[in-house]
Amino acid sequence: MTRKAQLKVDLDAKLADDFAAAVTSAQTSESEVLREMVQDYVERQKVDSGYRQFLEAKVARGREDVAAGEVIAADDAERMFAERRELALKASRS
Repeated sequence: MTRKAQLKVDLDAKLADDFAAAVTSAQTSESEVLREMVQDYVERQKVDSGYRQFLEAKVARGREDVAAGEVIAADDAERMFAERRELALKASRS
């Protein structure tokens, strides 16, 4: 059985009038528009939550690497990859 709930939204008068006009123009109902907006918001939060967990895990791994001394300075990494790019360029010319 579907549970129904009501949602009270406080809007200023102009925004409420503009929303009603937009809904009428779109030939839909205020309830349908709000239902879609709530569904979109809930889905976006799920995605944001998943990304936030991914990012937090990545940061934690990075901190563990730093604590263990398993890092390369940015200048050293740039130099290493510049050398790799140069080797790849030479190989492609051969």
